[in-house]
Amino acid sequence: MAVTAQSPAPYTAGSAVISVIRRFRDRGLATPITADVLVRAGVSETLVPRTLPALVTLELIDDKGEPTPTFQKIRTVPQADYQTCLAEWLRSVYADVFSFVDPSKDDAVRVRDAFRSYTPPGQQDRMVALFLALCTEAGIVAEGKVSEPRQTARKHFTIRSGVPVPPKRGKTIATISPPPQQTGLDPALAGILQSIPSPQTGWTQETRDKFLTTFGAVLDFVIPIKSAAQINLSTDEEAPDD
Repeated sequence: MAVTAQSPAPYTAGSAVISVIRRFRDRGLATPITADVLVRAGVSETLVPRTLPALVTLELIDDKGEPTPTFQKIRTVPQADYQTCLAEWLRSVYADVFSFVDPSKDDAVRVRDAFRSYTPPGQQDRMVALFLALCTEAGIVAEGKVSEPRQTARKHFTIRSGVPVPPKRGKTIATISPPPQQTGLDPALAGILQSIPSPQTGWTQETRDKFLTTFGAVLDFVIPIKSAAQINLSTDEEAPDD
């Protein structure tokens, strides 16, 4: 089974699939791989219902939970060949997506468009986030690289004492916004945060839910989840010598 528009596409968290792959490589997993095995391997219980079928669709386990030859190969290849092996697997299982887009070159809008015919439609943002996370693990996409989506046209506002003021009719006033470098955020995250309406305007529950889903997906891709040991090691390396 491969990822196509003819059947539901995987949309679990990229961190869940990557943690299963790494766990299988480094310490192995009990087989058949079931929901209970995933929980014991560290996958959140809330993600298991999405992760187990995703592993089947991604051709890592069969419908009985047994590791496929592809998964076995990923487990046994030397570390030097790990990303190459992952890239070959992704280009095969996501062949339909790669026929429309090159995630190493195309921006986030093009990547998103490649998933617009996939089901279920309401989970397409998560499908994209999973795809990009796996491509990052495989070295196809540079770590932390997210192309900023094109912004749709919006009404322009001037700013007086921090309060947005609509322009007078018939006049065009340039939007005043802080430069990206002042926020310290990745441009994709900053762009999403700027879409939050003012307290006076508010938003619907549906709009809020879509915002949280999209923001969470982009956040997982921009800021990878690391173990406490990796974070402590990175902090130690950056600390100045006495």
